[in-house]
Amino acid sequence: VLAADSITRDPKRFWLIEFKRANASQQSSRKAFHELVDRVRASPGIVLYDAVESGVPTYMVDVIAGATGEAATHVMDLIGVSQTTYRRKDEAREPLPDAAGHRVMGFLRVMATLRRLLEESGDAQQLADFDLDTWLARWMREPLPELRNKTPAEMLRNPEGQRAVELILERMRGGLPA
Repeated sequence: VLAADSITRDPKRFWLIEFKRANASQQSSRKAFHELVDRVRASPGIVLYDAVESGVPTYMVDVIAGATGEAATHVMDLIGVSQTTYRRKDEAREPLPDAAGHRVMGFLRVMATLRRLLEESGDAQQLADFDLDTWLARWMREPLPELRNKTPAEMLRNPEGQRAVELILERMRGGLPA
């Protein structure tokens, strides 16, 4: 686990996780994904801003895909990056394009919000039995009337959309229609 001050001094360290792409299992992907979600939950906004501005590494596509059970191409679609751009950036060891990086952080923030809400529900067994990662990946692709039939994934394009998605999750917790 990285110390908060090391991330503050070097924002690229935010993305450092123990993850081996070549032979990553779903369990190791989920562990890495949850570590990042925990960092999002524990970090002030300026740290998250700096982390995205420092560049989101391409391996985040593999982490999200492995954790959620989605194909990497679906994750690329979710964050708005073409396979060609992804491959080019990955081979050059360059970060994802800015917009895709913001969407990755948006996805992590939505997951952090959802996990917080479930933990606050007070039912630890329900949280342990619930496949949150898979549910979120599927839910992000569902058109919602509250979003004028846009998907939550589409709403990750900007901070206002991200906040709208987080508000829907808050309403769902309270038993109100999303």
